[in-house]
Amino acid sequence: MRFRLLGPLEVAGPDGTVLITAERQRIILALLLMEANRVVPTERLVDAVWGDEPPSTARGQIQICVSMVRSNLAKVGLKDVIRTQAPGYVAEVADDDLDLRVFDRLALAGRAAAEAGDHAAATAAFAEALALWRGDLHIDSGADRTTLQGPTARLNEQRLAVVEQWVDSQLALGLHQQLVEQLMDLVVQNPLREHLRAQLMLALYRSGRQAEALEAYRNGRQVLIDELGIEPGEELRRLEEAILSGELDSAAPPAPPAARPAAPGPVSGPPVVPRLLPGTIADFTGRDSLVASLRAGLDTDADTHGLRIVSITGKGGVGKTTLAVHVAQLLAKRFPDGQLFAKLRGPASQPVPPGQILERFLRGFGIPGGAIPAGLEERAELFRNQVAGRRVLIVLDDAVDEAQVRWLLPGSPSCPVMVTSRSRLTGLEGTHGVQVDVFTTEQALQMLDRILGADRVRADLPRALELVDLCGGLALALRVAAARLAARPHWTLGHMVARLHDERRRLNELSHGGMGVRSSLALAYHGLPSEAQRLFRRLSMLEATEFSSWVAAPLLDLDVSTAEDTLELLVDAQLVDVELVDGRHARYRMHDLVRVYAQECLSDAESTPQRSAVLERVLSTWLYLLEEAHRRVYLGDHALHGEAVRRPLDAWVVDRELRDPMGWFDAERTSLITAVRQAAAAGLDELCWCLALTLVTMFENYNYFDDWRTTHEIALEVTRRNGNRRGQAAMLYSLGSLHMFEYRLDEARSRLEAACDLFQSVGDRHGQALAIRNLALADQVQGRSEQAMSGYEHALAMLDETDDPTTEAHVLNNMAQIHLEQGRMAEARGSLQRALVVLERSGGFRIRAQILCRLGEAHLETGDLAAAEEAFGRAMESIRAVGDPVGEVYALRGLAVTRQRQGAYEEAAGMLERAMDIAERAQERLAVGRIRLALGELAAERGDSARASEHLTRALRVFEGVNATKWRDRARHVLQRLTAEPVA
Repeated sequence: MRFRLLGPLEVAGPDGTVLITAERQRIILALLLMEANRVVPTERLVDAVWGDEPPSTARGQIQICVSMVRSNLAKVGLKDVIRTQAPGYVAEVADDDLDLRVFDRLALAGRAAAEAGDHAAATAAFAEALALWRGDLHIDSGADRTTLQGPTARLNEQRLAVVEQWVDSQLALGLHQQLVEQLMDLVVQNPLREHLRAQLMLALYRSGRQAEALEAYRNGRQVLIDELGIEPGEELRRLEEAILSGELDSAAPPAPPAARPAAPGPVSGPPVVPRLLPGTIADFTGRDSLVASLRAGLDTDADTHGLRIVSITGKGGVGKTTLAVHVAQLLAKRFPDGQLFAKLRGPASQPVPPGQILERFLRGFGIPGGAIPAGLEERAELFRNQVAGRRVLIVLDDAVDEAQVRWLLPGSPSCPVMVTSRSRLTGLEGTHGVQVDVFTTEQALQMLDRILGADRVRADLPRALELVDLCGGLALALRVAAARLAARPHWTLGHMVARLHDERRRLNELSHGGMGVRSSLALAYHGLPSEAQRLFRRLSMLEATEFSSWVAAPLLDLDVSTAEDTLELLVDAQLVDVELVDGRHARYRMHDLVRVYAQECLSDAESTPQRSAVLERVLSTWLYLLEEAHRRVYLGDHALHGEAVRRPLDAWVVDRELRDPMGWFDAERTSLITAVRQAAAAGLDELCWCLALTLVTMFENYNYFDDWRTTHEIALEVTRRNGNRRGQAAMLYSLGSLHMFEYRLDEARSRLEAACDLFQSVGDRHGQALAIRNLALADQVQGRSEQAMSGYEHALAMLDETDDPTTEAHVLNNMAQIHLEQGRMAEARGSLQRALVVLERSGGFRIRAQILCRLGEAHLETGDLAAAEEAFGRAMESIRAVGDPVGEVYALRGLAVTRQRQGAYEEAAGMLERAMDIAERAQERLAVGRIRLALGELAAERGDSARASEHLTRALRVFEGVNATKWRDRARHVLQRLTAEPVA
C-alpha cells in the first residue's frame, strides 16, 4: 500500500518513502485521502487548516500547499495523484493503494463471514483489518480542528466497531478465557462503550467468574451515571438479569452478531420505551415562572408544524439542569413513548461526540450494538426514523454549541427537545429560550427553608441573609452550603458564614457530597479557547466591581476589536455578566464566586511579573482615557503631569467611550478610585499620583471631596514610601487645594507650604508657582489683600516661564477681584481683559466663565448695567457648555443683582432662589452665604425688614463658619444698617 492513514501519515512510492513534515501539507493530504476519489472543496481545506479565522490569502496558500504536496509525491514516483477539479481537488487512489480502503474491504468480508456463521473466517478477516492500524490517528498537532473531528471520529468509531465484531467472533468460537485480559483493557480505555462491557461480562461469566462479571456491570453503571447521568442500556440490563437469574447458559455459544440493516430503520419486535430521565430533587423551589414558561414551550398541544425546542441558558451552578429535569419529570406522563436524557459534556468539559449520544439513544430503544451504523449521518437517520410519529421527550444537558445539538434533533414535531447550555443557542431556528438567573433573596431563603427547615433559618435571619449574599444567590453554592449545614445540625448559620468569609477558602467550603462550585466553573473554563481562558483569569485582577469592554485590550495586549470579541466568548459562556446602562452603555461584571475561581486560575497559571505587567498596562490605559476626558470637558490640560506611561487606545474607541466625558467619569468613578488603590498596592507610585491628580477636577465638579481626600492620601503614602518627592509635592499641593475648598485654611496653608518646599527642592518651577498661587488665595480669602497681591505677582512671574495659560488666567482673575474690592476699577478691568486674552491659548470655558462673572461685577460697581448683563450672559453660555453647577450659581447671582438694580425685583428674587437651590445641592457654602447676602439686600431694598434680617443673619453664620472675613464684614454692615444697632 502506498498511502497509510491508519496511524501516523505515511506515503511510499516506487522510488522510496516521502516524509511530509509541514503541518498544513499533512492536513491537506490526509483530508484528500480520507475522501479519496471524491472532490474536496477548497473551502473545506481552508476550514481544516485555519478553522473559523482564515487569512484573506487562504485560498492562495492552499494552492501553494497543494503544489508542494504534488512536488513531494512526484519525488518518489507518485505523479498525478492530486488533480484540480472544481470546486477543489481530488486524490485519485486505487483501492489497494490506501490502507483505509483495504480496512473497509476486510471488515466487510469479516461481517459477511460472521453472518454466514463462519466465525473462524470472520475472526481472521477482522484481525487482518485491525492489523492495518499502526496506532492512533495522528494528522497534525491541532487535532481538535472542527473540520477534522468528524472524519477522525468516524474512523475511530469504525475501528472500535470492528474490534467488537472480532470479539463477538472469538466468543462464538468459545475463546472467552483468552479474551478477558484484553477486554479489561478495552473497557478501561472506552468506559462508556456498553457493548464492550457486555462482552467482558460474558467472557468473565463463561470463565466461571460470575462475581467479577456483576462487578463489571456495577462499575459500568456508576460510570454512566457519573459521566452521562443515565442508566445502562437494554443490553447490559438484560445481561445482568440473566446472570443473576442463572438463565444465561454458560455452555451455549452466543448468538451470532446481528446483521446491519441495509438502510436505517426501526428494529422489529415490541417497542422498548426508554426512561432515561434522572430523578428530580425533593426541595426544588423558586422557579415558578420559568417552569410555567418551559411547560408552555413543550406543551404537546402547541403548534406542531415544526420542531419544538426550548433552551435554558445561564451561568454554571445557577440550576439549569435541576430546572430541566424538574420540568421533564412533570411532563413525563405526556410522553408515553419515552424520555431521553444525555449530558453533552464529558470530563474536563470535553464535548461528547454526537455519535456516542446517538448510540446511547438507539440502545435505549432496544437496538443492539451490531445493528447501529458506524457513521454519524446514518446513526442520526436511524434515530429520526426510530422516533418518527412517537411522543418522546428529549433532554440535552450542557450543550457546547448548536452544531453538537443539531445531530441529536428528531425529525418529528411530536418529540420536543429541551436543551440546557451556558451558551445562548441563538443559531437553533425556532428556539424558545429562557434565561436562568441567580436567586433573589426571597427565592434563596425559600431554598434554605426547604433544606434546613424554616425554624432554623428564621431563628438567625441576619446570618441567613449574609449566607445568601456570600453565595451570590447562586443555586449550587446555596445548595452545597445548606447541605453541609443539614449534615451538621450542631453548626450554626453563623459558623458557616464565618468559614465562607475567607475568600481564599470559599470554594473549598462550597463543596459537599460530589457537588461543588469549583467543578461547575471548571467545566466552563476548560471549555474556552486559550485566549479566552487568559482573559478570564486576568479579569480577576480588576478590583472594580464592573468594567467596560475596552479593558480586555490591555489585559491581553491586543487590539480592542479582537479583545472585545474574546470578552464576548466569556459572556456567551456565562462567566461574565453584562447589562446596558441607560439602554446604551454596556457594563460588564463577574459574579463574586466566579471571580474567586478566576483568581485561583490566575495564581496557578501566571507569574507575579506577568501579573504586574498586565496591571500596569490597564492602569496606564485608564490614565490615558482620564486625561483625554479632562481635555474634552475643560478644553485644556490639567496643571501637573508625571512621568507615568500613558497607553493609548484607537481614536474610534476613545470617541465611543468619551462621547459624554462627564457621564463616562460618573460611570467609571468607582473603578478609577480602585485603580488608584491598586496602583499603590502594586508600588506603582508614579502612576498612582498621576491618576489621583487627574481625577481632581472631576471630583471638584461633583463635590466628591471624600473621594478626593481618599485617593490623595493613598497616593501621598506610596510616594513617601518610594521616595518620590515630586509626587509627594503634587499630592500635598492638591490636598492643600482640597482644604481650601473645605475652608480649612490653616491646614491648607501647612500642606501648600510643604508642597512649595518640595517643588523647589526638585527644581519644579511650575509646581512651585501653583503652590504659591494657592497660598495667595488663602491670604485673599482671609482678607490679607496686600500679601495676596504679592503672592499672585510672584506666581505670575514664575508662570511666565511655563506654558500654563489656564493658571495664569486664574491668577489674573483673583488679582482683579482684589482690585475690585479696593475700588480700582480700571486695574480690575485691565487684569480681566488680559486674562481673556491669555485664555485664547487654552480656551478653558470654566475659567473663562469665572472671569466674565468678575467682569460683570466690575461693571456693576461702575453702574454700567448693560455691560454687566452682557458679561454675565456670556458667562452663562460658557457655563452651560461645560455643565458647571458652581459657575451657574455665581452667574445667576450676578444676573439677579443686575435685575435688582434695573428694578426687576421679582425676576431677581426668582434667579436668586434658583441659585440658592443649586448652591445648596452642590454644598458650595461660600456661594450659599453670598446668595443669602444678596437676598437680604434685595429684601431690605423692598422694605421687608424681617425677611432681610433672616437672610442676613444666616449669611453671617456661613461667613463666620468659613472664615470669609471680607463677606462677614459686609453682611455685618448691611445688618447693622438695617437694625440701626451694633452687632456683636
